[in-house]
Amino acid sequence: MNNMTSQQRKLVYLIGIIVLLIPIIWLSLPSDGKNKPGGVLSQLRSQYELGESDLGDVDASSAAMNLVLLGMRGVAVNLLWMDLDLQKDMKRWAEMQATTESIVRLQPHYEKVWDFNGWNLAYNTSAEWDAVPDRYYWVKQGAKFLKRGVERNKRSTELLYRTGKVIEHKIGYADESIDYRRYFLSDPDPAFNKGPDPTINPEGKDNFLVGKEWFDLACESELTRPQHILDRSLFRATPARCQFDYAQSLQKDGKFGEETRAAWEQARKDWTEVYGREIYHAQIGVEESDIRLEMTEEEIKQVAGNPDDELRVRRAVDAYQKMTNYRYWRTRAFAEAEQDTAEAHRSIFEAKQAYKAQEFDNARKAALSGMEGFDKLLKRPEYAILVEEDLLCEECLLGWKIWDDIYKVAGEKIPDEFPLKWLLELKQGNEQLMASVNKQFRRLFQDNR
Repeated sequence: MNNMTSQQRKLVYLIGIIVLLIPIIWLSLPSDGKNKPGGVLSQLRSQYELGESDLGDVDASSAAMNLVLLGMRGVAVNLLWMDLDLQKDMKRWAEMQATTESIVRLQPHYEKVWDFNGWNLAYNTSAEWDAVPDRYYWVKQGAKFLKRGVERNKRSTELLYRTGKVIEHKIGYADESIDYRRYFLSDPDPAFNKGPDPTINPEGKDNFLVGKEWFDLACESELTRPQHILDRSLFRATPARCQFDYAQSLQKDGKFGEETRAAWEQARKDWTEVYGREIYHAQIGVEESDIRLEMTEEEIKQVAGNPDDELRVRRAVDAYQKMTNYRYWRTRAFAEAEQDTAEAHRSIFEAKQAYKAQEFDNARKAALSGMEGFDKLLKRPEYAILVEEDLLCEECLLGWKIWDDIYKVAGEKIPDEFPLKWLLELKQGNEQLMASVNKQFRRLFQDNR
């Protein structure tokens, strides 16, 4: 080599570069997605779904930014996150949204970026506004942002769940939920002509039903892409729980006819015939069993095979039923199918409406009727479990609170015995439940004023 001239050495180097480029080019040949599979690397990317298009929709601007920044992408992202925190503290919402867009272009497949910023828009940013329509706008922005995250990360089970959670929980259970749920069907933005925003509600459905659809997609994805948010048995309960939420929301809206009955019946089927029949691999101590939450004695015997294993399987089923509150919701679904239960709900609803309208005699009569209906229901042995949870008891005690307040305002002596007195005495020490009942009553009182 030392005997070569400078020009000869350069020629050797050039030939060596060309020789090395040939296998690199051969290995890296791109695929056209149809007839040509491409090089070895392209085929491996397709086989293991590692390509950009396999992860989700490709954003050309995002790819261009990453290419231009080369190895400085991490530095740029850190600076943008610092700017985002500063803009959030200073309530510069427009700048914050623009910074968020820059971050997701640099980190399109980092799921926590979509998760954090979607949650931040829906919960934190929305709370900073005074007008309810403005708050709803930012809740929508959070849901839309998460939906985009799903499109960019189509294999993400957790982003599917997070999108459903904002639509189901933030819209359905916020303090402004009455307005939010109405806006979900009839958006206050004039651009939508009193209809829903098609980006998050293209079919004009109730928010709980849309949330259920997202949770269904998350559960389908979870079969191949595990999640790390909830225990699997709790995660897979979310679609059925959304159906329960929908049925309860109809009652809160004053609907007690066939639509509500059908919603509860669908909830029962989702809970016992779909969710209850799914198989879970349960481990109790050192023992393991494949169980279902809805198992007959005969099915337990078939799985177990001998008396010792029967006991183990029963313990596993019982533990999972307690963790998921399975028995309560199964019993609740059957109870809500009864006409007397619907009438009791109707009476409490009418009591609230009459109280707000200052029709106190009607409110007292309706509240008493509802109390009597629930008193009979909760005393039935098959529905005793409903007393153990606060969900239905809260509505019962709100009816009592209205009835009790009307007596006090009228200066009349409250009867020594009345329906649900036993429930009031049982739950009087439950500070969380009584605080929730008083909070709901104060809202009625403020509306009444």
